[in-house]
Amino acid sequence: MSQAQQSLLIVDDDTRFAEALALEFRERGWRVDCVADLDELRALAPFAHKFASVDLRLRHQSGLDAIPLILERSPRARIVVLTGYGSIATAVQAVKQGAFNYLTKPVHVEDLLQAFRSEPLQAPTAGAAAGQTLARREREYIEWVLAECGGNISRAARQLGLHRQSLQRKLRKFTPRV
Repeated sequence: MSQAQQSLLIVDDDTRFAEALALEFRERGWRVDCVADLDELRALAPFAHKFASVDLRLRHQSGLDAIPLILERSPRARIVVLTGYGSIATAVQAVKQGAFNYLTKPVHVEDLLQAFRSEPLQAPTAGAAAGQTLARREREYIEWVLAECGGNISRAARQLGLHRQSLQRKLRKFTPRV
């Protein structure tokens, strides 16, 4: 792929991350535009980016809402959703809305380039879910509810019918120890 003519749109509210990512791509000859939220995305002058990197969480907004806005202006854009809280539920939502791929942060530039070049993700079928363990399904559901609650553990615990401390214990159990 000839990178001299490639353009990337970065939608991320983490200014340091967005600037670092933009610098890496600019050094490779890409044209890069950065926005921090949906309002800035809507206000961005007409664009036709072939690639977009979208953070799942944008301040008090969902990055998933950026996907249709990008595709409206650039219908063939390859959108990769980035998140620090990866789960099957949000990956499926992203793919259904038109995301090309989905990566968990921290992400390296080479990983993002590979995600742009790879085959698009497909939403899992019911048969694919059959091989999952109950513990994995529980974890993914809890992560999905937590994401829907904007990371608010107390609110997620209420929605799940758990005490906040019980939810925190479950989350600690899910987090790998290094």
